[in-house]
Amino acid sequence: NETSPRQHRLRLINKYCNLLTAICMLLLLGYILTSAINARASFNLETHEYTYFEGINKSLPHSYDARGTWFLFWQYLGLIILFWSTRDWLAGARPTRSSISLNPRLKRLLFLICLNGGALALECILQRIYYGDYRGKLLFLIEPGINSGNIAQFGPFAYRSNAASYLNLIWPLGLGLFIQLGRENLDYGKRRIGNGPELLLIPCTILAASGPIISSARGGALVMIGLLILVAGSLMFMNVRSKFLRFSVSMALFVGLGTAYHLGWEKIEPRLINIFSDNMSSRTQLYETTLKMIDDYGLFGSGPGSFEAIAQFELGEKFTRWVSWAHNDYLEFYLTFGKTGGGILISLTVILALQFLATFLEGPTRKLKWFGLLTVVGVAIHAVLDFPLQVYSILTLLTLIIAVISTHKTALRPHYPVQQHIDK
Repeated sequence: NETSPRQHRLRLINKYCNLLTAICMLLLLGYILTSAINARASFNLETHEYTYFEGINKSLPHSYDARGTWFLFWQYLGLIILFWSTRDWLAGARPTRSSISLNPRLKRLLFLICLNGGALALECILQRIYYGDYRGKLLFLIEPGINSGNIAQFGPFAYRSNAASYLNLIWPLGLGLFIQLGRENLDYGKRRIGNGPELLLIPCTILAASGPIISSARGGALVMIGLLILVAGSLMFMNVRSKFLRFSVSMALFVGLGTAYHLGWEKIEPRLINIFSDNMSSRTQLYETTLKMIDDYGLFGSGPGSFEAIAQFELGEKFTRWVSWAHNDYLEFYLTFGKTGGGILISLTVILALQFLATFLEGPTRKLKWFGLLTVVGVAIHAVLDFPLQVYSILTLLTLIIAVISTHKTALRPHYPVQQHIDK
């Protein structure tokens, strides 16, 4: 098929963005690897003691916790492999009898994510109801060493805020997939929604959307409400001709919000009222200390993955509990990666955003990609007040979503007129 000049320019931008993304990812891995090899010290979590190394080169990136930096290197290496392998897997898809415009492999992947999210949310809710105000067990099996109270946990997550972040990545994606598949059914001769399995997405969306409020996580609940407003606003401006589609999405959001209110509002209301009176659980003091540490560690920072090691000594007697995260991912990245590593991360983010824009303007799956973008925006906002970008399960799902919304392989071919599709 011949491409228009506009499509040619967008694909050229996408091609260069792919190259720049690969370069930035290699630079990031190289930066972390150099920091680990050129480490100044390593911290033992069991004995709480430092082992110092001699002969480091201070003009190169270095870390004050080799153990944490090596651990982060292998994590990021796995995420980068996942990113490119997902794109390659999507690019190898071929049309099937049931496929219309949406990549069939992408459809299976997103269905798996949404169904898993619905099942996860259901387990989380049942676990919260079963244990009530008593000590809880993750997945009804494991009692964690931290946050042993049921109110602080949610499902398999020992920290309820991480569960809320994970679910907030799923429910907008489920709505986007439902609208995309519903529109295909109406536009391509099936004439009605429900011929496929897309109706299964409705209960999954309801469960996942209600989870953040039921979890009692303040940040997750506020992000969920913000995403709800963005989704409602998006529906007002989207060209969704089907009244059934609009009604189904609206009812899913209404039922999800009602479920959350019935099962979770009583627990979260006092926490929202006291959100500023308790200094956001002493976060403001932690932020002030982190900002001071940023000035101390210079150009290369303290080393990727080193926050837990250095924080205990810098915080001193200000905190009586062990602090593993800064509860602001951007401050933590700035402290541990330094100005140089932070510049690489910012460059990578800008390139991926530009690539998303290029593929968004070109492809026929704009609605799906828009809702995927909302999930990324949600977790990015949550990262201001917590640490979702330090949790590997959240990063894995986030990597999959970014790989999907920033590639032009979400559709196999452009939309055809209904009659042409039937004749084929």
